[in-house]
Amino acid sequence: MKKRILSLMLAPALLFSMAVPGMTVERSDSADRLAAVTRKVKDTLNLDTEQYKDFHGQLTEGELAPTWRLSWSGVGGSLEITASESGKILSYYFYSEDEDRSGEPLSLPKGDPARVKAAASAFLSRVLDSRETVDLDADGDTTSSLRQTRCYFQGTVLLNGCPSPLSYTLSVRTSDYAVVQFRRDALETDYIGSLPAAGFRMEQSAVEPLLRDTLSLRLEYVLDEEAEKAVLRYLPNGIDSFYVDDASGRLVNLTELYEELGKSGGSDFAEDRAESAPTAAANNAGGLTQAEQLGTDKLKGTLSKEVLDQKARAISQLGLSSYTLATVSYREEELVKDAPVISARLSYAKRVEEETCRRMVTVDAKTGELLGVYSYRPWSQENEQKVSEETARRTAEAFLQAQQRTRFALCAAYTGDPAYVRENGRYGTWSFRYARQEGGYFFPQDQFSVGVDTIDGSIASYSQTWSEDMQFDSPEGIISMEEAVGAYFQTFRVTGGYIAVPQKLDLSDPEHMPLAEMGYSALNCLKLGWQLTAAEERVTGIDAKTGQPVRWQSVSRSPVEYSDLEGSLVREAAQALAEYGIGYAGGQLRPEQELTQLDLMSLLASTQGTLTDLENLEDNADQIYRIAYSIGALRREERNDGQRQTRMDVVKVLLNAGGYGPAARLQGIYRTSFSDEESIPVQLLGYAALAQAMNVVAGDTFAPGQTATRGDAIMMLYAFMQRN
Repeated sequence: MKKRILSLMLAPALLFSMAVPGMTVERSDSADRLAAVTRKVKDTLNLDTEQYKDFHGQLTEGELAPTWRLSWSGVGGSLEITASESGKILSYYFYSEDEDRSGEPLSLPKGDPARVKAAASAFLSRVLDSRETVDLDADGDTTSSLRQTRCYFQGTVLLNGCPSPLSYTLSVRTSDYAVVQFRRDALETDYIGSLPAAGFRMEQSAVEPLLRDTLSLRLEYVLDEEAEKAVLRYLPNGIDSFYVDDASGRLVNLTELYEELGKSGGSDFAEDRAESAPTAAANNAGGLTQAEQLGTDKLKGTLSKEVLDQKARAISQLGLSSYTLATVSYREEELVKDAPVISARLSYAKRVEEETCRRMVTVDAKTGELLGVYSYRPWSQENEQKVSEETARRTAEAFLQAQQRTRFALCAAYTGDPAYVRENGRYGTWSFRYARQEGGYFFPQDQFSVGVDTIDGSIASYSQTWSEDMQFDSPEGIISMEEAVGAYFQTFRVTGGYIAVPQKLDLSDPEHMPLAEMGYSALNCLKLGWQLTAAEERVTGIDAKTGQPVRWQSVSRSPVEYSDLEGSLVREAAQALAEYGIGYAGGQLRPEQELTQLDLMSLLASTQGTLTDLENLEDNADQIYRIAYSIGALRREERNDGQRQTRMDVVKVLLNAGGYGPAARLQGIYRTSFSDEESIPVQLLGYAALAQAMNVVAGDTFAPGQTATRGDAIMMLYAFMQRN
């Protein structure tokens, strides 16, 4: 039971999203159902599937309603869609064999953000219903990646314009603005009851005091690395999940609600839970391609779940008389080479001493022939305890006295964040922590952790962290707990919207008995309410002396920054490349300095993720050149670290690294419009012509023999990476 309650706390959304079985609906043959849902999906997305040569559909019969996994494949790609029987799109995955996920060598990402957004918006307009919207501006991924070939969106599905627990992900291919991936939560598949109207009764000012009182802090020493000492900080305790119900005005502890429902009969979620959807069967096979018709024919003759259940129970050795059938899923699989069958996996469950046992039986969906069985029974020995907690504590402390007498004398029993304290002794171990104290305040960075076996009393685990010569800041002048909580509350937003709330089932209802046998006692519904929403920047605590929020210091996305580009003509190009981590570390570019071969190779190595400080090039030269050889920038025998590079050298290296070398070396076919074309070596004319066509070398003259600068290399690389 204890393990089951923990599962409730960790995964309530999964646990309580089951649906109550409704009345039995007469359905047509599986093949007809597949044909109907396929036509609906094609109509929704306006799909042309003529290019696919193979099609099949996989049916999963859930506790309430079925879902369909439709798969098309053919020369060059595949398409996979999950949908409800009503044709609602739950997931979408489009694969093309000719898609280049690595991107072109030495090329900046392509794609117009406006067209990407338009493609995403057009797709969503087809798959979302009238109550649903998303905010693409807020949900788009704005991070820059050099080899990015897709743009991503992920966020919340708004219901009637309000936040909700429903989420989605979507990605758009930048080469042709095609949507290639989509997944969503759906109101129909995860929640019961009707959707409340989005009309709030409460004012935010009335909600704020209720939610503020749910916040909790503790005062501890933490290491301030910049100050090189331990300072006092108010740290947030992990609080329960609360919301204020808009209809009643009550503050509701969702965490306690889930726990109570778990104690009254909840359990782990089913391993084979289907993505349920409302039933809207239709008998219409029109509009299908030949491949789709062949795919639906595969399900002809499959037996219903009731018949399959009877055939499985007829095999007395399986011991299914005490089990309840939970789900049935149909799929095509090849158990024998070149002999695919349509199988049905029947998932059964039963309760034994407040635990759930499971048995999965796989049969031939057309004959009922037994194909396989898999069972799961909980390990009931994990809570066996022959050693008391107090005896284990004395053992742990005696152990630490013997092993760490001096340091242990500076410590006291430490539980830390009370929200993370779980009933001790689970999983066969009593666990204890002892943290260092200074002036009555804990410094948990220095601590000992000991685990004692609950059966034989031995030391089951032990770990330690400690720091010598730590300096502790004085506690004088710290703010009060009330002031700290007030400052912490200001880092949140009070948000009104739809909230998932578990609703207890009437398990005396015969319709609900299968769920009771499986261990379920509640289902999620949506209610209108108010919650605290954390700031985008993670707040790790409140400074105990200044009262200011302390925010998580994330690493800068671009490690390339220059301080010497003010007024420089290369500033725009250098900063654009720096956004992708291309350039030199160290803070200065010195754009007018003559370019050496090692400088140029280091610049190219940064395009492959290896960034080097200009002051340390020589120390990393071998690694830099290995990268240059691997991308074809030059051959090993051409290495000459300190050689000054001409403008032609830069062009040659860039085109070779970009894969244009073979074309550039063709003779007798190239011309340029450079006024100094006669100064270009005839064997290198192809490089010059391609560089001019790509605008890598702009202007009327090339000056191929002129010594290049670091600024020249930056400008040429930026132009080359923008080529069309």
